[in-house]
Amino acid sequence: MTEPASFAKLRIWAKENGGFIHPALRFVHTADGSKVVTADNIPPHSPVLSCPFSLAITPETASAALKTWLQRTAKAEDSFIWEQSTQSWTERMFICSYIVTHWLARDSGLLESAPELRHFPYLETLPPLQLLSTSLTFSNAEMELLKGTNLYGATIDRRNELLEQCQQCQSVFKRYVPDLADSFTFERYQTAAIYISSRSFPSILLSPNPSLAPTASSPSHPVLLPLLDSLNHERSTPVTWMVDRMSIAGSPVTQPASSVSPGELAVSIVVGSEIKAGSEVLNNYGPKPNSELVLGYGFALPINPDDTIILQLGGSPKKWEIAREGRPGTAEALDGIFREAFDRLLIAWKVDMKEELGPEWDGNHDDVEFEVDMLYMRKDAALMLLEASRSRLEGVLGAKKRLDALSAEPSPPSSVRAEVLPMLGYYVEGEVAISRDVIEYLKARLDSAKAELHDLGVEDAEGSEEDV
Repeated sequence: MTEPASFAKLRIWAKENGGFIHPALRFVHTADGSKVVTADNIPPHSPVLSCPFSLAITPETASAALKTWLQRTAKAEDSFIWEQSTQSWTERMFICSYIVTHWLARDSGLLESAPELRHFPYLETLPPLQLLSTSLTFSNAEMELLKGTNLYGATIDRRNELLEQCQQCQSVFKRYVPDLADSFTFERYQTAAIYISSRSFPSILLSPNPSLAPTASSPSHPVLLPLLDSLNHERSTPVTWMVDRMSIAGSPVTQPASSVSPGELAVSIVVGSEIKAGSEVLNNYGPKPNSELVLGYGFALPINPDDTIILQLGGSPKKWEIAREGRPGTAEALDGIFREAFDRLLIAWKVDMKEELGPEWDGNHDDVEFEVDMLYMRKDAALMLLEASRSRLEGVLGAKKRLDALSAEPSPPSSVRAEVLPMLGYYVEGEVAISRDVIEYLKARLDSAKAELHDLGVEDAEGSEEDV
């Protein structure tokens, strides 16, 4: 099996920099990028890929390389200008700018004289923007299919966020290298941002004792780990991300390159089960809903058990993540947003009572009238949330109707890519299923409040909610 030339160069670069690629692995181009297959059986618990810490692209290494390259290229002496110019940059902005700078240096013939821009062979193996299919790359026709879903607004918000970040980065490059700044385009910045969203690992992995759970003392941000990010995702694939010293016997890199310290740490992917010859070697990105997969990765899973939707009361900063029925945390999240809606009504009720009974009222009631008021507020909270949920479901069903109609056409329009239709179909299925679960929960809450009101003899307790 002959590998593409870019991956042959990647192998050489990886070996020179202490990386490890299992000898059975082969890189194969696909319609949407690449995949990794094995030419021979790989036994369980085998390391298949390894990246030394020094080869990771982090905000710190990106900032240092950018500072060196820009100051030398611009012949600038004042390092304070760089620190001051980038003090508002996020971690992603440093990494995105570092990636884009490789392309600027290549186009201007400066790459060979820029040893600090060391990741070009790796970047050359990544898919170009036209092969990326996250919702950030959607055409106007594809965006129309998203209308009525949460993902429509999320995509627009992310695009605007990236545009603002890009403009901040462009201003720094215009100050340092005005002749090259016009080539620092939004298209390139967005491509780099998609590489981060679809390929990054948590920075807390770069530790002698890594954990995938960030803490207040050890916050996490995205980093790129060349080689490790070449594996595609399959949910529940048994893999381990292992950190070990490169010189330890049994480690995948027992004789690291001369440019790498023998005691340096490396991150490896270890397969948990046997991989048969000819099979694709896969990674497990962890549980991710289709909304995240479409926005950040460019694919979706059918009937994804990790799907969620976000519910939020108007004017509230609190966001409630609702998963499919029966998933951990779903009942608690539904109870939480219901309680928030109820508390909002309760606050208004207390204000009214103080106005009616005077400021000396202590907020307590022990009579039936108080109990009735509480039940009415439970009923009103359910009705308020039902109205919003039904409106939301109506929008999602509208998106589903458009997708179904387009999928039924023998030849969908060229403005909608073939891979987008099934991806959005999987996403919308989850949105519809969870939205209906939410409505059933709220109807049960409403019925409970109405039944208790009826038991207390309240005449309009059976009032219908069908008008909502």
